[in-house]
Amino acid sequence: MAGATESDTDIQHLGLRALALITLIAGLAIHSFIIGVNVTDWWKGRSVTLVDHIVTSLAISRMGAQCVSTLYLYVDELFLRHLDSLVTLVMLSVIYDFFSCANVWLTSLLSIVFCLKISNFHTRLFLYLRGMTAHRTVCFTEPSSHLFFYYISSVLLFTTLYHHITKMKKSSNLSINLETYYSVMKYVSFSFIYNTVYFIVEVVCVYHYFVYCVFLLWLYTVMDFLPALHSSYLIYRTAKLRSQMSKVLQNIIDFLFQRKDTETRESIEVVAL
Repeated sequence: MAGATESDTDIQHLGLRALALITLIAGLAIHSFIIGVNVTDWWKGRSVTLVDHIVTSLAISRMGAQCVSTLYLYVDELFLRHLDSLVTLVMLSVIYDFFSCANVWLTSLLSIVFCLKISNFHTRLFLYLRGMTAHRTVCFTEPSSHLFFYYISSVLLFTTLYHHITKMKKSSNLSINLETYYSVMKYVSFSFIYNTVYFIVEVVCVYHYFVYCVFLLWLYTVMDFLPALHSSYLIYRTAKLRSQMSKVLQNIIDFLFQRKDTETRESIEVVAL
C-alpha cells in the first residue's frame, strides 16, 4: 500500500515537472519574441519608445526568473542528498528573488508610465514627472514600494480614463474614438488582476515553505505560468508586437502547408510510378 502511494506521488511529481518544462518552453518563446522584435528595431535604428524599453526589460526579467525557477526544481530533485546542493539552491533562490522583484517592479513602472502619459492631472509634480518620462526611463529608488506605486497609479489611471470617457460621451461628439481608452482600461484591469494573483500565490508559497516546510510545486508552476500569460496579453495589446506575431504565425502556417503539399505531391508521384 505504501509502495503504491509512493508510486503515485512520483508520477504526480513527474507530471508537474513535465508541466513546468512545457511552461518554460512556452515562456521562453513568448519572451524571446518580445526581446527579438524590440532589439531588432533598435539595431536597425528605428524609433524605440520608453514603453518598448520597459517591455523588453520586463521580458528579460521574466525569462531569467522562469529559467532559474525551473532549474531550481530539477536541482532540488536530482541533488537533494548532496550537501553542496544546498549552497546551489540558496544561490538560485537569491537570483530568482532578484528577477522576481524586477518583474513586479517593471510591471509597476509600466503602469506608472501609462498613468503619467494619459492622465490629465495638472499639478506641478505630476506635470514634471510626465515630462521626465517623455525623455528618459524613470528610476524609483525604493524597489520595496513597487506594489504601492503600482496600485496607486493603476487606480489613478483607471479613474482618470473613466471620467474622461464619461465626459466625452456627454459631449455627444460622435467623431471621438474611444477604442484607445477602452484598450488601456482593459490592460490596467488585466494587469491589476495579474499582479494581485501573483502576489497572493507567492505569499502562499512562501508561507507554506517556511511554516509547514512544504514545497508547493504546482503553485510554483502556476506562478511561472502567470508572467507568460501577461506577456502574451502584452503582445496582443501592442500593435507592433501583434503585427510581427501575425507575420510569424503566417510564415509558420505557410511553411507547414507547403511541406504538406510537397509530401502529397511526392506520394502521388510514388503511386503513379
